[in-house]
Amino acid sequence: MTNINLFDNYIKTPLNYTGNKSRLLEQIIPLFPKKINRFIDMCCGGASIGLNVINQSQEVVCIDINRPLIELLQTLQLFSENSIISKAEEIIYSFNLSDTFNKGYSVYKPYVEGNNGFKKYNKNGYEKLRTFFNSSQLETGEKSIYLLVLLSFCFNNDIRFNSSGKFNMPVGKTDFNASIREKLHSFKQGIKNKNIKFYFSDFSVVKEFELSENDFVYCDPPYLISNAVYNNSNCQHSAWTEYQEERLLDTLDFLSQKGIRFALSNILSKEGANNTILQKWIEKNNFSVVDIEYHYRSSSYHKINRKSNEREVVILNYDN
Repeated sequence: MTNINLFDNYIKTPLNYTGNKSRLLEQIIPLFPKKINRFIDMCCGGASIGLNVINQSQEVVCIDINRPLIELLQTLQLFSENSIISKAEEIIYSFNLSDTFNKGYSVYKPYVEGNNGFKKYNKNGYEKLRTFFNSSQLETGEKSIYLLVLLSFCFNNDIRFNSSGKFNMPVGKTDFNASIREKLHSFKQGIKNKNIKFYFSDFSVVKEFELSENDFVYCDPPYLISNAVYNNSNCQHSAWTEYQEERLLDTLDFLSQKGIRFALSNILSKEGANNTILQKWIEKNNFSVVDIEYHYRSSSYHKINRKSNEREVVILNYDN
């Protein structure tokens, strides 16, 4: 793999997905094999990892069970940057939302209170937009751009749907600003002419793929001992349970038995909780474990019995 400064050159995604690995690229990607024919991002989320290995692999397949997320990634891939921005600005205008990129900050300054940003100004229009989005029968591409606008204005820019499939994030303090536009531009430029596919499915679909020894699978699933939104049973997708964890590990066992290399991101311990299912699986298979520095500075190999308050790791079924 070419030695580059990923912090300066990585392809950014405009999606602030829970568990986003964009700040950990310098630690994770160098662990991957130097020769990859096809790269499978098995629980891709915002696709930060999949987007940034495309220079070293012939094909990338990004898989996720969140249909609106995959449809949004597909829309961002297929639609031109100008058409996405034009439609987004049309939506912003229609729902009377703030537009600091075109109108500047000073126009909205009277509505800013403390650290709440543009919440006060956007609350009414945002809630109308959210209601429209949840009740509309728009075509997929157009609806995905509505979702992109919602994500730009919602709390923490997170994508979350309730058990009825309705987008339910409250209004946030930002808008469709220069930072989001820059990430959109980075995504569009980086993905241009690349062989990358976004695939809606459960992670176990990889069992159906015809994989060879030069293919590589990366997986960043929901973390069993996390309190993230994907572990909330009120969300659209069922909470990540011990059953799901065991299904995932069985799938990775299947790949390993076929001679397919993989890397798995996860957390072994956090705030007194331990993922004993994962730990026993690692010990049973004698897999390599790389500790990820929580503050995103560096990573190093350690023994499995190292103790810490929070232990984020990458698990490998091959020698790095």
